[in-house]
Amino acid sequence: MDWLRRLGREPTAEAPEPGEEAPEGIERTTAGMMEFFRGVSENRPLAVLDLAGAAQSSLEVHSRFARWIRFADLVGDTSGPEGWKSVLKELPSPIEPPYDLVLAWDILDSIPPRERPLLMERLAEITGPDARLHMVIHPSQVAAARPLRFTLVDVDRMRFEPVGLPRATWPPILPAEVERLLPPFRVVRAFTSKVGFREYVAVRGAG
Repeated sequence: MDWLRRLGREPTAEAPEPGEEAPEGIERTTAGMMEFFRGVSENRPLAVLDLAGAAQSSLEVHSRFARWIRFADLVGDTSGPEGWKSVLKELPSPIEPPYDLVLAWDILDSIPPRERPLLMERLAEITGPDARLHMVIHPSQVAAARPLRFTLVDVDRMRFEPVGLPRATWPPILPAEVERLLPPFRVVRAFTSKVGFREYVAVRGAG
């Protein structure tokens, strides 16, 4: 297991009512996460890639299914000369078999549109046939927003919290564009969460 950062489990918080000030961290049950883990066997030695930072709660959930677990922590600094290109080059290859489960969170929203295909090319290199992919898309647009750090709390529950300074954002990714971006993964289910995210669960084909 590859630990890039060890974090303790933090107190939970529910989503605020309209008009209330949002707390620093929000925890929610999501249909997308439930679908992502549905039917995943605890008796297979699976490999998991989580593009968020390492967290104790995430590790505990992954450990139910996986023998190999890697955390990539892609919320980090991308201000170098190659920006996201250099980050994606460093996306860790699996230690043993190709990855079976990939939690990409909102990484597509963070990457400039012209570099999004590079992410999918890299994921195609390091995942196996029938690999599952979970992604979160923000449907609304603001001029700048703080990056979000996601952690798993359970197989049907996630936590997210803002970290760092606000960054410029890109135009929202429409559902049809998501479908075009994801091959060799194919969207099998999509959900809109109570906090406004659009969740996608996709499965990779053999190609």
